[in-house]
Amino acid sequence: MGQKPVLTEVESEASVGVRTTAAGADIRPHGVSATVADSVASRLYEDHLLLRREVSRLHDEIDKLRQEREESEEDAIESDGPAEAIPLRLARWARRRPFVALILLIAIAAAIPAGGRLWSFINSYEDTDDAQVDAHIDPVSTRINGTIERVYVDDNDRVKAGQLLAEIDPRDYQVSLDQARANYLQAQAQVKSAISDYDTAQARAQAAIAANSLAQHEADRYRVLSKHGVASAEQAEQISSTANVDTATVAAARAASDAASMTRAAREANVAAAKATLNQAELNLAYTKIVAPVAGIVGKRSVEVGQRVEPGQELLALVRNDDLWVTANFKETQLLRMHSGQPATVRVDTYGTDFRGHVESMAGASGEKYSLLPPENATGNYVKIVQRIPVRIRLDGQQGAAEKLRPGMSVEATVWLK
Repeated sequence: MGQKPVLTEVESEASVGVRTTAAGADIRPHGVSATVADSVASRLYEDHLLLRREVSRLHDEIDKLRQEREESEEDAIESDGPAEAIPLRLARWARRRPFVALILLIAIAAAIPAGGRLWSFINSYEDTDDAQVDAHIDPVSTRINGTIERVYVDDNDRVKAGQLLAEIDPRDYQVSLDQARANYLQAQAQVKSAISDYDTAQARAQAAIAANSLAQHEADRYRVLSKHGVASAEQAEQISSTANVDTATVAAARAASDAASMTRAAREANVAAAKATLNQAELNLAYTKIVAPVAGIVGKRSVEVGQRVEPGQELLALVRNDDLWVTANFKETQLLRMHSGQPATVRVDTYGTDFRGHVESMAGASGEKYSLLPPENATGNYVKIVQRIPVRIRLDGQQGAAEKLRPGMSVEATVWLK
């Protein structure tokens, strides 16, 4: 809008040549009376006011015409459609602000190469903040029942593999071990006795066989002598009867030898059973000392002195911080160009530090499939939701503060696709 011109101050006194001094005295042209001068000044003042009103009206008309012209141009731009309206509006804006338009053109021209590089960089990776540090957490439980006698560790303690963690009262198991050892020794003694009986039975069987052989020879000889009349028939029958008795004695001796052999085998089996019982008793006594299966940090300790524990009861957990990885839950739409072996960067929120790694593997199913109640899309109303697939990122080697990482820490994972 144009600015209205400011009229110079024209007073009635100046129009008729009337001037006043600071003291208020009139200074008029010579020969002009006061009444005539006042009348002329009044008319001039009225004409002046009319002139000012007319000038103001003309300015209002000009402004109205200019506004109507702008509105008609905007209507014409809108009637041309969005595609045609944008360039016309930009051109109109550029005519009004040529300097700003020039600066924007220069900035756009300079940003085109940088924008290409920026787009290439953005398209070279996939990232997610739905990720955390993971590790193996090994539960430590007891293999026997008993009463806890001592506890040697507390939460957050570092332990080595094989280090003593707690002890169960061993007295009951020491008694069982002593009894098992006595039973084993007794079984061994019984085996020795069975071996002796078997050897005796074998000797008796050999003696019976020898005596039977001699009796059978005598019976054959007397049978021949009896046929030739040298020996009587009664003698031959007596010798033959003795031979038959010796034959039965051999059979009995062999049966006794077989029985002794079976007794020996049974007692040797008893020795093996007693040995197994002894070994189990030794193991049970050893199980009274609960040791760390791996090196790690103690957590979730629930065992206390005097507590009664049962087999399989969890006492504490060991966090293996020597084998850490990152589980990053990427959206399924981010996995198109992702595969094992690609480099990755992991930023840990706790320390604000970046760690190098690589994609080790991808899960065989989405996270929801492993949940307690997986979704059933075949029932109810189906709503499509972008699923997340766990991706395991293995950290590379020894890096700075890697030993300070703890499972469960939140991280931001970035996988570089190129």
